[in-house]
Amino acid sequence: MPALKVDGSRLWNSLMELAKIGATPKGGVCRLTLSDLDRQGRDRFSAWANEAGLSVRCDAIGNIFATDRKIYPPFATRRRTICPFSRSPAPV
Repeated sequence: MPALKVDGSRLWNSLMELAKIGATPKGGVCRLTLSDLDRQGRDRFSAWANEAGLSVRCDAIGNIFATDRKIYPPFATRRRTICPFSRSPAPV
């Protein structure tokens, strides 16, 4: 498997661009699951993945799978949200 190399500046710029979607007045981000802002964020990520030549698939609850099986084996991530009453992480 080829070694991965991360361009820190490019990563930061991408994160800052994504943070504009659902930006809050105090500098945070709020994209509630399944909201229009959440869809916009997922669409932006999917566009980046497509531009990179990855195969993009989204399941029924909005998890995005961007893979290039020719080079790297698939891996999984989980989206998480914070329950407003318990403040404990809960899988989405």
